[in-house]
Amino acid sequence: METLKKQLSEECSYRMRDETMDRFLGLMTETVELKDGEPLIPYGRFDNNVYVLKSGIVRSVWFDGLKETTFAFALPGTVIISYYSFYLREPSFSQFEACCDSAVMKIPKAGFVELMEQSHDFAQWVAWMSLSQLWFYEKKRLVVNGDARERFESLLRNRPEIIEKVRSKVIASYIGITPQYLSNLKKTLMPKR
Repeated sequence: METLKKQLSEECSYRMRDETMDRFLGLMTETVELKDGEPLIPYGRFDNNVYVLKSGIVRSVWFDGLKETTFAFALPGTVIISYYSFYLREPSFSQFEACCDSAVMKIPKAGFVELMEQSHDFAQWVAWMSLSQLWFYEKKRLVVNGDARERFESLLRNRPEIIEKVRSKVIASYIGITPQYLSNLKKTLMPKR
């Protein structure tokens, strides 16, 4: 749990007190093991629980009826929430699925909300964590921009663990290219192993 504490403390710039962190970790009632490609929260399913990624990589993906688009990855220590379910009480608009064998800790919404109501420290952390996630979506435009080669180089430089562990099809959807073109970029830009 010490590793997870450290990862959670890096989720945003606000540092919650140790006793608050211990209360938060105490809410984690269940570990959910996922295989590569297995959904944590499928499209259209209502799931208002909060999850914390313990190991592996999870992606958030949207399907428009014709193609899937990966728009975010979660690494260990990331909080995963279907905001449609949690906030709007509607089925999830996105799918959250494992990109490799992964484990998440489940926190029921009721306990999460109760801790926010009882602890100003935790409520501040949740606010800063939410702002951090919004910042990421804005920063993604800077990190994953330019032509295809520049987008791949940026991902390789900033998030190499994704290149190492995630299927090429998923990476291609994240940077907006075909899997074949991604294969060519990998051959050209990645050192031989």
